[in-house]
Amino acid sequence: MSVNSGTKRARAFGYSVDGNRMYAHLASSADQLAVVWGENGVVVASPKSGPGGTYSLDVVRFPSDFNLGAAIEMRRRGQLGLPPTSEQTLLLTVVSDYSERTRILALDGERLAFGDDELAEWLVHAEQQMFAGTDNHPIFETSLEETACAIGRLPNGQVAMTEVPRPQVDNARERMRSLAGPAAKRTNLIVETPVRCVARYFLTAVREGDAALHGGRDKEVTAFLLIGRGGFSFGLWSPRSGLFHEYSFIAPKDLESKTAASKDDGGKLEAYIRRAFEQMIMQLSPERLEQLQLDTYSQIVWASDSSLAERIAPIADEYAAKSGLTLFPIAVPVDEAVAGGLLFGSFGFGDEQPSGARKMPPMNLARDLLVMSDTEQLERRQQELADAAKRKNRAVFTILAAPVMAAALLLAYTANLVRENIALAYREYAADARTQELKPALDRRKSYETNLQWYQEFVTQVSELRKQQPVGIGMLYQLDANYPLTLDPAFYVSELKLDPKGAMEMRGLARNKDAIAAFLKSLEFAGGAESGSRLFANLAYEVQEGTPMQAVAGRPPMPGMTGSTLTGSAIAPGVISWSMKGSYLPLAKLAPPEPKPGTPPAQQTVAAAPPAK
Repeated sequence: MSVNSGTKRARAFGYSVDGNRMYAHLASSADQLAVVWGENGVVVASPKSGPGGTYSLDVVRFPSDFNLGAAIEMRRRGQLGLPPTSEQTLLLTVVSDYSERTRILALDGERLAFGDDELAEWLVHAEQQMFAGTDNHPIFETSLEETACAIGRLPNGQVAMTEVPRPQVDNARERMRSLAGPAAKRTNLIVETPVRCVARYFLTAVREGDAALHGGRDKEVTAFLLIGRGGFSFGLWSPRSGLFHEYSFIAPKDLESKTAASKDDGGKLEAYIRRAFEQMIMQLSPERLEQLQLDTYSQIVWASDSSLAERIAPIADEYAAKSGLTLFPIAVPVDEAVAGGLLFGSFGFGDEQPSGARKMPPMNLARDLLVMSDTEQLERRQQELADAAKRKNRAVFTILAAPVMAAALLLAYTANLVRENIALAYREYAADARTQELKPALDRRKSYETNLQWYQEFVTQVSELRKQQPVGIGMLYQLDANYPLTLDPAFYVSELKLDPKGAMEMRGLARNKDAIAAFLKSLEFAGGAESGSRLFANLAYEVQEGTPMQAVAGRPPMPGMTGSTLTGSAIAPGVISWSMKGSYLPLAKLAPPEPKPGTPPAQQTVAAAPPAK
């Protein structure tokens, strides 16, 4: 089965491939009608447009279905501004015989990995071959001819199947077809279960339902209980597993009449309500939580007719105290909640997608497995006819293929030659024109390259001459800026020597040793034109304090320091003679390398004049 056909089937079935709501245009089409037959009349719900493109839910209750179609048409045209019901109108309803059932199919991992189309096809085949699930029980307890079976993906990856007797779906289809008019040949119909619709209404329109969708409560289970005089239904739902269980029971015969709601019924109504709650409590087993990897049962949401609400409320409080669970009543009657849940699953109310369908995906019983299988057979027959027409066209083409292909090849070859000749002539013309256009630029480039080569040679020669120029003037500026005159105004430099290799020697006089040390330190940290460079290196100083030396007869002279450059024989009292040596780095870097022995001196190169442009 192809992917495209599977996608069509999934959409016709009522859910898309990812398990959410069917067609995108249904969310924006207000031509929808939800009808629910209840115990107190018929509830009809439709979208109602408001100012600014907003929508609200219009719910009206009719006492009976007598002349129901005319009453609905009058309200749609007069108060809602909707078109008359037709084949294009989306009709929504629920089964109402308390015979629905939802369960998780016992499928292995290989079957769960199927796509929706493949899974539906496999289930139809499994019903025909009586396949058993992983629990060794038959997947289908009844045949598809007798039971309408709809499947849906749960958020945890499992597959849930809802079953109802097929006659109930056929009855719902006939009821809704009468509302579409006698001229309607088909109906655009969705049939769901009441529990699913009430759960969608609770999760979409009730504040407590929105709290149940909180991320921290994804493993909690919420139970839904619907109680009516004709029977009761219950279901189990969690954000992690979706609606994974649903069951219903028929009420005793003597409770179906409206008078059974009175208090003088002999306790039958109270016993019936208690039975509904007991059946609900029995389903809340820890084994079910363990199988689905859930934590706990958090609350029970119940709904009923307005005539039964007062009788159910005290019994619900009693069971809440016994079980420790929260029992929350839905404020509106159950049939109105069902009608609202139907529309929340198909209409967006201004949004791009129905918000209720994202929280509780619909499961359309009117498009069950059997209907899908019949539709697939029809599509296959149509595909076979299309394939036969393709084979016929292929045979005709095979007969005429040889001459047509030969003529086509000759024509293509001739056209290709003409095209190549034209393209070649055009390329040659364009190349010649481009060459003439670029010739002046090419001449300028050659001239620029010649001038650039001359300037590079000139800069090289000037740089060599620059290295031979004295740089002592820079050193004098640095010395003048760093004299420690603030410490010793009498600081004096008497002699300064600087050789071409950068060796520096200074001599002078001072009255303060600290001034000499400060002078040396300032020169050590003196910076050049570039950041982080030093102007002086290897600095060292020598000081000598002296007084006039008088020779004494018979006493040898004072010994002197070996290698000292200071002569202290004529130093005045309190005067310090100092000497400082080091390297002046700018000159040392520019000093020419020493020639090797036997190498003649380099001849001076004179730069030639720049070439003419």
